[in-house]
Amino acid sequence: MSDNKIIPVFPLSAVVLPGEEFYLHIFEPRYKQLINEARDKDLSFGIPYANGGKMNRFGSEVKVKTVFSNYPDGEMDISVIGLNIFELNEILPPKDKLYSMGDVEISPELPVNEKKLLMLRPLLLEYLQLKKGEPVKLPSGIPVDSYAAALLLNLHPDKKYELISQGSENIRITWLMNELRILMQSRKMEIQLQKNFLMN
Repeated sequence: MSDNKIIPVFPLSAVVLPGEEFYLHIFEPRYKQLINEARDKDLSFGIPYANGGKMNRFGSEVKVKTVFSNYPDGEMDISVIGLNIFELNEILPPKDKLYSMGDVEISPELPVNEKKLLMLRPLLLEYLQLKKGEPVKLPSGIPVDSYAAALLLNLHPDKKYELISQGSENIRITWLMNELRILMQSRKMEIQLQKNFLMN
C-alpha cells in the first residue's frame, strides 16, 4: 500500500538514491528556511528531479545528515541522506513559508528478488573491472538491491532518474543489467581504440 504525505520540496537536477549521501550548498532564502526547519525538527523533505526547466514525476525523499559549515549570511554546506523514492502528485504553492510543499506518494518496497540480484552481481563486477582496469572485489552480499548497485556505477542524474522511474525492484534490476551490457560494450570499444592508437 502506498504512503501519501505532504513534505517540503527542493527541486534540483539531482537524484539522491536511498542510502546515498549527497552534498549541497544552501544559499537561497527559501531553502535556508527549509533546511533550518528540517534540521531543527528532524523532518524529511523532497528533491523532485528537475532538468531543462521541467519538473519530473519522480524524486527523492531525504533528511539532513550533517551541517558542515554555517556562514554569517545564513548560507550552509550540508549533506543529506536518501530515504525513499516518491512520485510527485502536485506542487502546493507557498503559504506561510518561503518554500513550496509537495503532495507525494511513496510506494512500499517489495522484497528483493535474490535470484535476479545474483545475476546482476557478475555483470557489475565485470564492468567495474573493465572500468578500473584491474581486479575488483565486492563485499559479500553487495549489491543488496538495485539502488546499491547503481551507487557503485556512479550513474549520471538522467540515468538515475530512469532507474527510479521503473515500476518495481525486479524491473529496476532488469534495467540495470541492460544498462551494464551497454556500458561494457562502450568500455570495450574505448579500450580497443586506445590499443589501436598506441599501436600506430
